[in-house]
Amino acid sequence: MILRRVMEHVKAQNWFAVGIDFVIVVVGVVIGIQVANWNEARSERAHETLLLGELRAELAESIRQTDIKRRGFEQVGRSGARALGFLESEPACSADCWSEVVDFFHASQWQRLPIELPSYDEMRRNGWPQNRQIVEAVEAFRRQAVQLAAPMEAPPAYRALVRGLIPLPIHEPYWQTCFQLVDGDESYLENCAPGVAPQISAEAIAAIRNHSDIERALTEWVGYVGALAPSLEDQNQVARRALAVIDTELVARK
Repeated sequence: MILRRVMEHVKAQNWFAVGIDFVIVVVGVVIGIQVANWNEARSERAHETLLLGELRAELAESIRQTDIKRRGFEQVGRSGARALGFLESEPACSADCWSEVVDFFHASQWQRLPIELPSYDEMRRNGWPQNRQIVEAVEAFRRQAVQLAAPMEAPPAYRALVRGLIPLPIHEPYWQTCFQLVDGDESYLENCAPGVAPQISAEAIAAIRNHSDIERALTEWVGYVGALAPSLEDQNQVARRALAVIDTELVARK
């Protein structure tokens, strides 16, 4: 319709009216572009806000999982320390050596420490978060997590060594009564019921004591685990700082 009106004004040589029509067209185009840009910006902000909420959930879950693994490694450390103390004691154990065998087995437990933040990765691909404080906080957490996870990609040498020395009849009752896996969360029971005859436990202890590499490998592993547990708590403190920055941003967006 505007084009037909412009043509009519041109035929009538009404240049003033043509100028007005031109201004109307330009203003309409500018307003249309601004509205489109505003809608796009609002859509992007809504998408970023959604991803921020998902990132917050991922960080919170990371804290929960890390706490579980930290407690698990604390159990590993306690069992390993008792096992080392036993190796340094007199050769004989109690009438039933089951608890000592469990300590050596518990000390061999190992878990990887993967950290995945898919929402954050998606945000970075889009040039988000716009709040630089969030980027710095999450990157600090990721650096900490990657550094702690790298040495845990492979199990310790002690794990295969001691499990190869423990007689097979012990393995099944150990996994049935001394180990729990609930919803992906591992825990190691320190007072589990004996699962084999005392003679079998004694044979396991004798084999462990007689292997020259056990004490060295266990010492190395327990030493590392002792430093790992507090480091995992430090990692969670970094994650909580990132959560605080995200929470501030989400509140400001409401």
